Amino acid sequence: MVCGSPSVDVDLLKKCTRYDGISESEELTQRFWRILRSMSEQEKRMFLKFVWGRSRLPLTEAQFTQQFRLTRLSHSSPDIALPVSHTCFFQLDLPSYSTEAILRSKLMYAIVNCSAIDGDGTATAQRAAGMAAQEEDDD
Repeated sequence: MVCGSPSVDVDLLKKCTRYDGISESEELTQRFWRILRSMSEQEKRMFLKFVWGRSRLPLTEAQFTQQFRLTRLSHSSPDIALPVSHTCFFQLDLPSYSTEAILRSKLMYAIVNCSAIDGDGTATAQRAAGMAAQEEDDD
């Protein structure tokens, strides 16, 4: 009751999702939900940790204090980019990957290898922010 359910209810998460710059009906979004449903419970908990800093969902829609936000990440070469999470906002920025296999590979890499939820001040994060700013300037 206090910590939420140890199993991740993807249908509940989907009901509590807001879409920004991406529609619920487009193929990228559908790929994302198929991949999330196919994950093991441990992988789903790792996903939640990556996007929210916690490994469990609330038990009901009414208990969500904020909606999950799925947004499109603009990138000149989306198939080489990694998804970006914002744990404070419960948000995932997803590049427009060309295939489901690439989306799965990049998402799994991110949730397995990016476990620190407060990496904004690291040298790696600063370089990544600089690269994103440079890409925006190039556009």
